[in-house]
Amino acid sequence: MHIKNLIKELPWHADRVWQRRELSQIDKIIVHQELGESTIEQVNAYHTSVGPQNHITPRGCPHICYHYAIRKNGEIVQVNELSDIVWQCKGQNTSGVGIMLVGNFSGPGYDMGTSEPTPEQIQSTEQLVDFLLESLSLPNTSLFGHYHFGKPACPGHVMQAWIEQKRGVLNVGVSEQKVEKSITEIQSRLNTLGYAAGKVDGLLGMKTQSAIRRFQADQHLLVDGIVGPQTWSKLLNLTAKS
Repeated sequence: MHIKNLIKELPWHADRVWQRRELSQIDKIIVHQELGESTIEQVNAYHTSVGPQNHITPRGCPHICYHYAIRKNGEIVQVNELSDIVWQCKGQNTSGVGIMLVGNFSGPGYDMGTSEPTPEQIQSTEQLVDFLLESLSLPNTSLFGHYHFGKPACPGHVMQAWIEQKRGVLNVGVSEQKVEKSITEIQSRLNTLGYAAGKVDGLLGMKTQSAIRRFQADQHLLVDGIVGPQTWSKLLNLTAKS
């Protein structure tokens, strides 16, 4: 895997710089999509621009607001140091590493996508994520999409499915042989409560994942899409008489 370093080459804001952190503070990797059809260089120019057109801050950001970006041809570009606290995901900046895929991908609530992740981007994302997880000593469950933190369409349907598979989304304390049965039970109980988890088929598809997160949000649980002990316990309690 080759990573091209453009940290110094991409222009910086005239007088703003990132705050810094220790690498030990990092506990998650967050994947984003650009939600446009620009280049990395154009995204950097927008993020550092000064004026009301900048949706992040009219003062302009210090630099492009990710740590890595992946072009459509699969080229991996490092755009900030891992020790930089970049403004990629509200509430997660101090502890998160941000990866952006160039492109405008369809996602939940956003059907205006004009492209999909290329095979080269997906392959490079996997290589980069594996490298970061290993070098930072993080488990696969430390991988997230922006949709975990309030941006449903980011990074789109294709990458969301990849992230959930990489994370190993189901965790209900059962053996592998019982996973399909457990998903069926989760779907059935969510449907009973009106969360529209879709067909009870034992498959952890987009409708089921969305239903899990909506249930977690309503119950004031961590909205991570994982049916862990707390989510499972709450689901069982609320459907005990159903």
